[in-house]
Amino acid sequence: MSRILPIAICLYLLAGCSEQAPQEESVVDMPRFAEEHLAKGRGIWMGTCRNCHLMGVSGAPAVTDATAWAPRIEKGAANLYQSALNGIKGSDNEFRMPPRGGNNRLKDEQIRQAVDYMIASVEVLTENSK
Repeated sequence: MSRILPIAICLYLLAGCSEQAPQEESVVDMPRFAEEHLAKGRGIWMGTCRNCHLMGVSGAPAVTDATAWAPRIEKGAANLYQSALNGIKGSDNEFRMPPRGGNNRLKDEQIRQAVDYMIASVEVLTENSK
């Protein structure tokens, strides 16, 4: 018994040290739209674009960051389509965003649908946060 108690105490303390404090998850309720074009865009966005743009991973502007999106949206949808289709390179000539969001199976029209969905979502999420 005298050997078991110190071992049990050590295991208890070690187990307490290895646990991480629960991290607060940010949950974004992505909008749904009745328009077929945007509904299809949502499905594409959720399957491909969400990986980086939901929370702003690897420097991608988060869909909830209206300040980051404002200058991009001001340049127009055609500019955003081209960025999504061709990717975005950094000053080191490496892709910061891969062409087609890294999903080469997507057709041009699907990319446009996803971009349109993201633009509409930024606007809705911005309004909802006011």
